[in-house]
Amino acid sequence: MRHLTWAIFLTMSFLFTACASSGLNLHNDNGSEPLNEKERIEYKRAVLKCYKIGGNRVVKIEGELKCF
Repeated sequence: MRHLTWAIFLTMSFLFTACASSGLNLHNDNGSEPLNEKERIEYKRAVLKCYKIGGNRVVKIEGELKCF
């Protein structure tokens, strides 16, 4: 489990670094804020996915992260 967590962290770090160096702005503009560290990881994934499909913010509605 510890190795899987580390692998996910490294993968996410690489993706954010690659996106940042390509000029993408990965901020959750006017979106919801995560409540804890676990949610922070989920939000980062959701924001990355959201930017890929053309959105710019992630909002939590009824426990589900939505891209706008």
